[in-house]
Amino acid sequence: MYTHLELREVFHLEFLRWFGRKVKSEYYAVKGGVNLRFFYKSIRYSEDMDIDAYGIRKDVLMDMVMQVLGSPSFQTTLKPFGIERVVPPDISKAKQTETTQRFKAHLVTYAGEDLFTKIEFSRRGFNGIIAVEPVSDDITRAYKLQPLVAPHYDIGSAIKQKIGALNARTVTQARDIFDLYSLSGQYQRSKEESLLLPPSKLKEACEKIFDIDFENFRDTVVAYFPDEDRGVYGKPAVWDEIKLKTARFLEDFGREKENG
Repeated sequence: MYTHLELREVFHLEFLRWFGRKVKSEYYAVKGGVNLRFFYKSIRYSEDMDIDAYGIRKDVLMDMVMQVLGSPSFQTTLKPFGIERVVPPDISKAKQTETTQRFKAHLVTYAGEDLFTKIEFSRRGFNGIIAVEPVSDDITRAYKLQPLVAPHYDIGSAIKQKIGALNARTVTQARDIFDLYSLSGQYQRSKEESLLLPPSKLKEACEKIFDIDFENFRDTVVAYFPDEDRGVYGKPAVWDEIKLKTARFLEDFGREKENG
């Protein structure tokens, strides 16, 4: 019934639901690709989920995550989707530091497939404005799930994080460019927000946009789209247009900065 990407998404949704029952919303925030898909209508699925955590001791966070993943009741909620069981990480080998806590899990399906996914918590503090809102109805309805409310970064913060990622990576990632493109049509900029983005960083990001060729975009981004969207985006001319529109979007911030 469900694709590998959808099965991982169901797992992420239900993990957030169960984790939210244990942790108050002011202590964590969903970020990255899952934030964009769950709250900003991105068509790009994510294999993994990234979360910022603050104010929770490392041992407490580890215990709560492992309790969720190992809970028979949590695992039962996944069975109707074809996930027979979740194999939690070997915590003795998992990265558990004061800055990063990583939980690698395996979703074993009734068809005998073993799907890998990862939940990673960053403990470096929050990076932007957090909103507590429902996951898009389109997402939850697709799986016939109850509504889900979770803390996540607002759209302005998500854009700034993506620009930061685009500049910081040693190897430019096509997903950062597409994510900025996906957000560009939804964001209503204000002068105050634009002033927080230095022109030098915007210029650097614009230049990196054109480093990525179509084959990279096709293999690392389009492959994570729903089947019905792959034909639309799987064309070199479409990728060229995405890069141009994303660059114009960032240039708009720069012009607002220059105009003061």
